Amino acid sequence: MEIYKSDGISLRLKELTRTVTAPDGKSQRVVYHEGDAEYDVFAAKQKERLEPALPQNFIALGQGQSGTPGWKLHGQIRDKFNQYYAGEADWKDLESTITNVVSDLRSNYADQGFDPDEFMEDLLLDVYGVARMDAITGAYHQGWLDSRPLAAQYNGHNGNTKDTIYYDAKYYYQSEDMKAALPEMFQRIGQRFGVPDLEVPTKYPDGSLLAEMYTSYNTYVNWEARWTVSPVGNMLDEGMVPPKDFKFFYKGNNSCSNAYPSTLPPEGSPGPDIDDGVLHVWYGDWSFVTRVPVRQNAKEYDAVVNMYDVISRHCRDIPEEIVPMLKNFDFFSSIQSGPYFKTHPRKLPG
Repeated sequence: MEIYKSDGISLRLKELTRTVTAPDGKSQRVVYHEGDAEYDVFAAKQKERLEPALPQNFIALGQGQSGTPGWKLHGQIRDKFNQYYAGEADWKDLESTITNVVSDLRSNYADQGFDPDEFMEDLLLDVYGVARMDAITGAYHQGWLDSRPLAAQYNGHNGNTKDTIYYDAKYYYQSEDMKAALPEMFQRIGQRFGVPDLEVPTKYPDGSLLAEMYTSYNTYVNWEARWTVSPVGNMLDEGMVPPKDFKFFYKGNNSCSNAYPSTLPPEGSPGPDIDDGVLHVWYGDWSFVTRVPVRQNAKEYDAVVNMYDVISRHCRDIPEEIVPMLKNFDFFSSIQSGPYFKTHPRKLPG
């Protein structure tokens, strides 16, 4: 039985030795040879195990003809999405990268003797599955990078700061455009590789973790806001479409160590101002900065602060267009996140 073959070199297993229990209960070694039933059953199982097979998921478990494992090929796609949202790559660059990944995977399994007509649809759907997630995480990632200087301003460094939320309508609209364009892109790629009628899903199953995370830029921002190690906020209606040019940065203060300039004094709310978070909001030429009186002690003070409420106490020229979006965000300390989430389930896009 051939058990290994590479570059013309072949190794064969000529006999099989096993320990069996004799009728008298004693163990003994028995040797089986080719032609014996025990040997042939073993040989058949080994042959089946060693024969090449298609992966259950090409991008997660497969390998390209280049020798690059599927998870690294996925990394190439993810990096290109990140570059796209950073303005360092365009749509053609993105489609070219995805096409090259598809080609690399296809060539590997076609060279092994598999019929592309039988596996190309699955391969394309596997690659599409990671691309539609990266279309969302790439937008979030670039926003996170944009927020690091502000995090450092209040935290003293821009390292592993978890108690922040950054939202930029620019990335909402860019990711929505990307979501709409991806199916058409994959149909073009499908035609190139012999799958002219490729159909790809555009919605995740209701109630799935994928739906809670990757439905939109909104859902991913709110997933991070609610489920990081330091949850500090919540988007009440994740289906709300933001006004263009709207963005905000919020930093909580779980460590009670935020550093504030003298130009940003406490707002005079009840409770220890050492707990205060900070909020920056921009909309076109309008902007506002304030400390946010989140409190860790919910028995004596309000546990939740709404974005609109804290701004409207000090500002009388809030643009009407952004009022619904301001009312759509609550802030709280991580200590109070558990009670808050029990009474505020997520409202995902319809």
